[in-house]
Amino acid sequence: MSSLPLPPASAGLPGTAAPAATAPAATPEPPAVLLARHEWFAALAPQHQALAARQTVMQDFAAGAFVARRGEPSRYWIGVESGLIKLAVYTPDGRGCTFSGVPAGGWCGEGSVIKREARRYDVIAIRDSRIALVPDTVFHTLLAESLPFSSFVVRQLNERMGQFIATVQNDRLLGADARVAQAIAQLFHAALYPRTNAVLELSQEEIGLLTGLSRQRVNQALRRLAADGMVDISYQSIRVTDLERLRRVGLSEL
Repeated sequence: MSSLPLPPASAGLPGTAAPAATAPAATPEPPAVLLARHEWFAALAPQHQALAARQTVMQDFAAGAFVARRGEPSRYWIGVESGLIKLAVYTPDGRGCTFSGVPAGGWCGEGSVIKREARRYDVIAIRDSRIALVPDTVFHTLLAESLPFSSFVVRQLNERMGQFIATVQNDRLLGADARVAQAIAQLFHAALYPRTNAVLELSQEEIGLLTGLSRQRVNQALRRLAADGMVDISYQSIRVTDLERLRRVGLSEL
């Protein structure tokens, strides 16, 4: 895993002050309408849709705020309605690693909820994000009573395990350019992140937070990827022009 410098207090390091979640903003659409955009909710029976819609909380988090803290009880299954979050661990002496970034449309934390264990990592908003929080009681009811939901969760766990293995492999064996390429390509995982489109509203600083690289090193990597025709770089955004080539960057070294 990548070693990171000690993040500022706003990054949510355990034991330091972090920005509080912002007050929930007025939601123009009810939770049922927002949840209906997700595959697992659309597959539920009407009574299970009603249960999830009634108890799911939509909450806004400022960039740098904790969505969930390491060591706390895993009371919610976490979905990203808008924005970008990361799953990470930091130690008091400044060492850390990022396991994954989760963009809009993605869900995380099901493993901890299933095992009813304390959260083993921090969930931190990289940018201002609207988060769907499904209570653990609702999650376990759906898991026990809904075959479509349990099938979705099994697929989710399997895909995430594969992603985590790839992340460990990439961080330990690939150079910086390839790590940047793989971090971007992972956001196009169709099963885990179905809403990702060709233009990523992703800054170089945010890529650095996902890879453990400096903004300057990310900039160098992106310029090389752009010169090779795989991405176009704009202010605060990246257009992926050749996803298949991007996915193969560095893998020939393994």
